[in-house]
Amino acid sequence: MRDLSDEEMSETPLLFKGKASPFYIKIIGLKKGKGVFISKQEWNLGKTPGRICLYIMKKFPHVKYDYGMEPDESGWKVRRVE
Repeated sequence: MRDLSDEEMSETPLLFKGKASPFYIKIIGLKKGKGVFISKQEWNLGKTPGRICLYIMKKFPHVKYDYGMEPDESGWKVRRVE
């Protein structure tokens, strides 16, 4: 066993007990007022990012997101409101 520095901890994403996509991890890790853009090219799941947001908001009622597709349909924007 060895100690890890703050830099090593921030570089390595942590895995949870269950299987989670990198998109779920990124969306649930957003701070209030922060957002993320997910392009259609990098999206490899069948459902939209909105489904992930709805799942998180149902599981954690204190968390709220604004989300939607770009007008040119190049991808989705997700922003944490609460």
